[in-house]
Amino acid sequence: MIEEKKWEEGISKGAAQVAWRLPHASEAFLLQDFQGGSQLNEGWNLSELSTGFLAAPFIGLPYFLQADSLHSFSIGSSKHSTHSLAEYENPAKKQEFMSWVSKAVSVIKQGPLQKVVLSRTDEKELPAGFTVIAALEELAAAYPNAFVCALSIPALGGVWMCATPEILVEQNKEGIFRTISLAGTQSGVDEQGKALSPAQARWSQKEIEEQAFVSRYIIECFKKIRLREYTEIGPKTISTGNLLHLKTDYIVDTKALDFPQLPSLMLGLLHPTSAVCGTPKQEAIDFIVATEQHKRSMYSGYLGPVNIENATYLFVNLRTAEIKGTHAVFYAGCGITEDSVPEKEWLETQMKCQTLQRVLMQQVS
Repeated sequence: MIEEKKWEEGISKGAAQVAWRLPHASEAFLLQDFQGGSQLNEGWNLSELSTGFLAAPFIGLPYFLQADSLHSFSIGSSKHSTHSLAEYENPAKKQEFMSWVSKAVSVIKQGPLQKVVLSRTDEKELPAGFTVIAALEELAAAYPNAFVCALSIPALGGVWMCATPEILVEQNKEGIFRTISLAGTQSGVDEQGKALSPAQARWSQKEIEEQAFVSRYIIECFKKIRLREYTEIGPKTISTGNLLHLKTDYIVDTKALDFPQLPSLMLGLLHPTSAVCGTPKQEAIDFIVATEQHKRSMYSGYLGPVNIENATYLFVNLRTAEIKGTHAVFYAGCGITEDSVPEKEWLETQMKCQTLQRVLMQQVS
C-alpha cells in the first residue's frame, strides 16, 4: 500500500504526519510536515495559520503540522467485521474508577461543582501484523459517521488514533460555522448484538441533564461574544457505531453576519468543553487534575485539518488510543452528575473503550 509506505518513510525521517478521513467521506488525506511539527505560542490565531493540521492536548498549547506534503487516497471500503469482545474487567482498576465517581458525586452535592468528566485508561497488546494505515481503514469502514485519524508527532512519541463523532469547531468554504453539543451515552446494540435505531433510545433524566449542561455552555459562549443569530437543532438521538448519543447542532452563517473571526473566538471559549471537562470549568479541571492518576495528554483535546480549501474541521479527540510500540492505551471518560451510579459509569467507559478495541484488537490478516 502506497500510503503505508509513505507513513513508514515519514516515521524514519522524523516527520510529523497525520492521516484522516472526515465523516461520511470516501476520501482520506495524508499530510506530512518534514520539520517535525511545531507547538504554537500564546496568542496564536486560527485564521492566520497556513494550510495544515492542528492538534491540541486537553490542557496546553496546540501543535501545528504544516502541509509540506498533502495528498488524498480512497478509504472506507474494507469488509472488516467488528466482532464482540470477550468481557474482561480489571477488578482493581474498576474499584479505583468507581471510587473516583463516588467522590465526585459527593463533591457535586456540596457545590459549586455541577458536573465533572472523569476518564480512565485500558492497556492492551496489539495483534500481530498491526499497521497504522490498515487500522485507520478498518476504523473508517466501521465508523462512517466519525472523524477517524492517526497522528504522529515526534515530540509526543507514539501514534494517536481516534474515531470521534464530536465536532468542536467547523467552518466550511461557504462560511457556515457549526459546533455541537454531544453528551449522554447508551449502548447502540441490544442483548443479541443487533444494532438499535435512534428511535429505540430511552434517555434517563441524568443523561438528558448531562447533555443540557453542554448545550447551556455553548449558548453562554455565544452570549459572551454577543452572538444572537444562530440556529439550534435538537437535541436528537444519533448512532455512532456501538453507541447512541444525544446531539444538538448550532449553526451560524458567518458571511451573512460579516463575522469571519467566529471560529477562532469560539475555539478559545469552548475548549475544553463541559463534554470533556465539566461545569464550572475551572472547578472541574481542578478536580480532574487532583483525581485522575494518568495524564490525558492528547485525549479530550482537539484535532483536525485547518484552512484546507478555505475550510476548517476540528473535532474533540474522543474514542482514543495511543499506540506505543506493540501496545495500545485506550482512553474513555464519562460525565458525572449528582445522579451518577458508579457501576453504570464504569460500564459506560467499557462501551467507549470498545469503540476502538473491537476494531484494533482484531487479528490483522
